[in-house]
Amino acid sequence: MLESLSIRNIVLIDELTLSFKEGLCLLTGETGAGKSILLDALGLALGARAEARLLRPGASKAQVSATFSLPPAHSFWQALDDQDIDYRGGEIIFRRTLEADGKSKCFLNDQVITQNLMRQLGQELVEVHGQFDKLLHPKAHLKALDDYGKIDKSPVERAFKTYREARENLKSFQENLSRAQERQAFLRFASDEIKKINPKPGEEAELERERALISHGAKMAETLSVVDQGLAPTLSGLFLSHKALARIQDLLPEKINPLLKTADRAIIEVQELCEELSSLRGEVEGTPHDLEILENRLYAIRGLARKYQTEDLLATLKAFQEELISFDHREDSLKTLEKKLEEARHTYLEKANHLSKTRKEKALALQKALAEELGPLKLGQAHFRVHFDVCPEDGWGPQGCDRVEFYIQTNPGVPEGPLSTVASGGELSRLMLALKVVLVQSGAVPTLIFDEIEIGTGGAVAAAMGERLEALSHALQILAITHSPQIAAYGSEHLVISKSVQEGITTTRVRVLEEAERDEEIARMLSGEEITEEARAAARRLMGAR
Repeated sequence: MLESLSIRNIVLIDELTLSFKEGLCLLTGETGAGKSILLDALGLALGARAEARLLRPGASKAQVSATFSLPPAHSFWQALDDQDIDYRGGEIIFRRTLEADGKSKCFLNDQVITQNLMRQLGQELVEVHGQFDKLLHPKAHLKALDDYGKIDKSPVERAFKTYREARENLKSFQENLSRAQERQAFLRFASDEIKKINPKPGEEAELERERALISHGAKMAETLSVVDQGLAPTLSGLFLSHKALARIQDLLPEKINPLLKTADRAIIEVQELCEELSSLRGEVEGTPHDLEILENRLYAIRGLARKYQTEDLLATLKAFQEELISFDHREDSLKTLEKKLEEARHTYLEKANHLSKTRKEKALALQKALAEELGPLKLGQAHFRVHFDVCPEDGWGPQGCDRVEFYIQTNPGVPEGPLSTVASGGELSRLMLALKVVLVQSGAVPTLIFDEIEIGTGGAVAAAMGERLEALSHALQILAITHSPQIAAYGSEHLVISKSVQEGITTTRVRVLEEAERDEEIARMLSGEEITEEARAAARRLMGAR
């Protein structure tokens, strides 16, 4: 619950500290006295947008602190643990400072936090209701129903997660498959292009060597010719020498035979050398046409290597062909992903339909409970209904397939319609209160604030609303800002807000009324600025009737 609110330099408030008790706390005062300032200040302490207009004129800095206490089992403590925020002593203090330039700082138990975190945590502690209650918006109706029925949505949440992942996996694969088909066409073209020139292992190096030989063929041929010419006399001399030795072989065989063998070897080797020289000279004496063919081949190989950014065309061709083979399995993968999506879709719908059935059962219970609340609020002829629609597939989510909206028929014979469009101001106020009374047990927020919820009502209806607020305060701390004396009579605590002007400076004050003073304030609310004895008597009757 909200234990205290300290305000310094906010609009018309210079310095103010309020303490709050359990039960129903009423805040009353004349129009313009500054009741909305208290809401603005509390909102600032709980993460609302900081605006320089909230700073009291002439002040350089404003500060608001809100102190809360909660039972040990409340989920808020776990939220603090998750954020690594110290809460020694079991106290929660939100503090916000505001500078003249509109900049602000947020603190929780003197630890700096972000505005978003302050707002997120603050929403767990305080809920404000008024003419623009969030329950008017259809988006809030589904959560309200689920909270009321304490419905477990985790099976649907898990099924939706699986369905969404399967859907995204298939979509991603299909997108990749489209790109893959382009890749496949490229691989086929590239493989055919490489195969067409049919590169051989080490061919580029061999072609380069051959080109070097042909490019320098004339010079090398000339050199080889000189060598060949030099060897011819040598070979002729070896033949003459061999014949001469053969003539004297019989005279000195043991000496001549080894010489003849050496001469044989020399002749053979020189002959082989001449043959190799002749062959080599034939190679290096290639024609210009041969060089053109070679260079065209080398240019084609190197061009493809540059095109496909590789130094080994054969290795690249192999890689391309292997990748092409892998495409044969993609059709099977596509069918597998489509099957997984259909299975996930079926499971999700099964869980979502079960959830929808449970919701409809809880909706009947909510309708019945609300009908019991409408009678005391003078709306016994109204008929409340939870309207269900099925979302299209693109509207499915972790909350299921239901679109829920609260409908109301205010009087017999009048068509029913959405809550926010059918009910009048006074009817809407009572409907909101009835809904909150019914839904309160399902919420975890410990403090509710009602801001002039009685708009459009009065007399017996306002008294009935006061009675329901008082009943609601048995479960929660209720703060109600009101202009209704009938509602004000039901408070367990009554704060009056007033405005005074001293030396040209307007200041808002708040004070707690003693029991004896409450009759006078309610009499003022009944009669206006001049309090009559009739008003005082009526106030006493209201206080006595509660």
